[in-house]
Amino acid sequence: MKKIFNINRGLEPGRYRLEDVYPDARKYDVLADIFAGTAEIDGVMASTGVSIADIPHEMFVSNDDGSITIGLNHLRRAPDEILYLDIIHELCHVKQHLQGRELYDRSRAYVDRETEIEAYEVTVKEARRIGLTERAILDYLRVSWITSEEHQRLARRLGVNGFRGIDHEK
Repeated sequence: MKKIFNINRGLEPGRYRLEDVYPDARKYDVLADIFAGTAEIDGVMASTGVSIADIPHEMFVSNDDGSITIGLNHLRRAPDEILYLDIIHELCHVKQHLQGRELYDRSRAYVDRETEIEAYEVTVKEARRIGLTERAILDYLRVSWITSEEHQRLARRLGVNGFRGIDHEK
């Protein structure tokens, strides 16, 4: 797989600019699929804070201020392509936050939240573009806080690994 990203894995816990962690982020072609032009991308790069924290979580966006938190262990140990796809996914949530949307609608299962489906659609498309196999994408969609049934439902809804079409189960 061609390396298309640079990640600063040596940062200690603290608060950083997005480009301190992902120095090449501004150059990601996929940003054009997320944001409405260069001005919005520049604004996000300038205003989105990233906290590196010694917590068991991987990566998430604060619903309060749109900042991104990355777990220190995740930053140190996750494969490059996972950290890249994670930041793409979270930047989709940053965009949703800027639109005033609720990122953590607890009335719906994680895999049924429109904010998650939208972010995963962009991420899955990008995973295919960088050369991940359908199996690797299916594995990427498997997160610890969802059940096997929810994983299958998410994969089917996103058309991953032979699952085609939208799953209308709610």
